[in-house]
Amino acid sequence: MSPSRPPVFPAVELAARLRAVQNHPATPADGSAIKIPDIGYAISNAYEQLRNAAEYTEEHLLLQRASRRFYKRNISLYTKHALGNIGEEAVIELTQAGYLTNGTVSITTAATIQALVNQYVGVYWQLRDTPVSVEEASEWIFDIMSVETENLLNPHGEITVFAYFAYQHYTALFADQPLLQREQQDPQYAISLYVAVHRALLKSDIATVRHDLLRMYNQTPDDIVAFAQFNHTITELYNSALTRTLQRTVSRYGAPLRILKEIIEKRSDAAELLASREQFLAAYREQTFAEYRAVGKRLRKGLIKSIVFLLITKALIGIGVEVPYDLFTAGAVALLPLGINLLFPPLYMASLKLSISLPSDNNARALSEYIDKALFTAEPAFRLSTRLRRQPLSAIAKTLYSALFAVPFAIIVFVLSLLHFSVVQGVIFFVFLSTASFLGFRLSQIVRELELVVKEAGLLRALQDFFYLPFILVGQWMSSKYARTNIVGMVLDMLIELPLKTILRLIRQWVRFLNEKREQIY
Repeated sequence: MSPSRPPVFPAVELAARLRAVQNHPATPADGSAIKIPDIGYAISNAYEQLRNAAEYTEEHLLLQRASRRFYKRNISLYTKHALGNIGEEAVIELTQAGYLTNGTVSITTAATIQALVNQYVGVYWQLRDTPVSVEEASEWIFDIMSVETENLLNPHGEITVFAYFAYQHYTALFADQPLLQREQQDPQYAISLYVAVHRALLKSDIATVRHDLLRMYNQTPDDIVAFAQFNHTITELYNSALTRTLQRTVSRYGAPLRILKEIIEKRSDAAELLASREQFLAAYREQTFAEYRAVGKRLRKGLIKSIVFLLITKALIGIGVEVPYDLFTAGAVALLPLGINLLFPPLYMASLKLSISLPSDNNARALSEYIDKALFTAEPAFRLSTRLRRQPLSAIAKTLYSALFAVPFAIIVFVLSLLHFSVVQGVIFFVFLSTASFLGFRLSQIVRELELVVKEAGLLRALQDFFYLPFILVGQWMSSKYARTNIVGMVLDMLIELPLKTILRLIRQWVRFLNEKREQIY
């Protein structure tokens, strides 16, 4: 009788995959580097900071979003035409905007980007021959081109490995959980769980998810009908109720894996650490407290970014709506409502930071115990809380709670009436108060994302939530609408970005012409 083989724990498999990625870099480093003059660097970089504040997106998505804006500005999908040297132009613009270090991207990589763009612009015209709308076809190709460009310029294969590991982990963790039995009966459960992992742990947008799933399922434009159908499915799953339910569950139990992700991203020796349980757990505890310390910096940075976003948006709305309305109806600007609408939301949001406290040492121990079981044992890492699914509320209870939600709004309306706010001024106040509340809630999530041990809320916190929650929900709804249209971003793109980037390109071409003429003299 042969001896039984020792079990292969997840740490071993994860380490092997990380080594495989490290041994096979995503892009070749051959070819001479593209170097550009510093002309316009400062003004272009300053504009990007302003544009990113208006976008209010995750930091790891900034390069991808900048690539997308470049393509939408430089590729016309109304007629077929030659694209010129768009790969090199993309590298130059992204370098000038501060996303890439000057002289670090090769001509080979620029040529790869050029081929990518030519390929997917061709795919767009193929899609137009199928029952796919103009909006869908353009959205899909800009998604794929922007993410693929970001992967070429900033490869991160380790994160792809982490995403698949996290998916396997939650598949096993949720397998025997009664609270998720209904979800697991859905035929789209597996792919929805993978999308949920992306959204909850990687903060991926639909473009990233689309690109990753197309690659995983080997869906290419060779079969354009199947390609279109798969993209339709991705869009539906990304926004489905099933995915949202799984996303909330993954996020609730995501803190231990978020620390693991930081180790994989920040430490080149992550694969070697996983070979030793003691060394890895020591590094994990060290990373946990490093993340605790980093939370304060992230909160401050997020607060500043949120306040800048509010001020930019308020300035545009004030100039475009509130001031003209006052002049038209009263013949003069109402300074008190204007000042309150300008200053109160940022100050209110800054005050919300005072109620945010860092996770405890008990939480750090719980994180370490969870990841130890998840990586180095065959035991289940955790048991889902029964609070994940509550009994459905009766119609009477829903009506009562809805009525209570109206109380904070009624209080605000009463106070604004005492301050002689007009209807328009009051609506603007509500919009910015709700936006500030939602942004403040997002800041508090920075801490909650590191918590596995949840503190029970007391009476004071319950009263705060009673007033705070209705505005969060309204702010969340407005944020989802804003993310789709981003009127402020569109205004900046048309009034500043388009002329600015055009002028800078003309200056670069002029300088290149002068340099060529100078070389011809010698």
